[in-house]
Amino acid sequence: MTNHNLEQLQGKPIVFYDGTCGFCQASVQLVLEYNSQHNLYFAALQSGALEALVSKKKRPDPLPDSILFFENGKLYAESEAVLRLARHLDFPLSMLSVFRIIPLSFRDFVYRFVARNRYKVAGRNQSCLLPSPEQRARFVG
Repeated sequence: MTNHNLEQLQGKPIVFYDGTCGFCQASVQLVLEYNSQHNLYFAALQSGALEALVSKKKRPDPLPDSILFFENGKLYAESEAVLRLARHLDFPLSMLSVFRIIPLSFRDFVYRFVARNRYKVAGRNQSCLLPSPEQRARFVG
């Protein structure tokens, strides 16, 4: 993975994902494929990049072990992270962001159900995905 200068990443949207989760890794692959602007960066939660890039007061306690999205100095979790991330994807996936009209409590209920069962669906990996050389520059940590 590429080690970026932290100053270079200020203001860049960063997806923090569970690097041991097969479902999360597949989701990162999907995002890489449908983010033609190449403006998203990625870091496994296990990499320590979150702690280095986001101040402790901006992080939830305890940290969720699935996905976080850092954009414009703010850290989003659960369904809000996914739907804000969707805005950076190509059509038709960008349309997922319209689901923000659904109340947050219901969205997060659905998100937590999927998150609790993600290892059953896609398993657990002991290693992170290996991005292509072109994609590697977008990984932090």
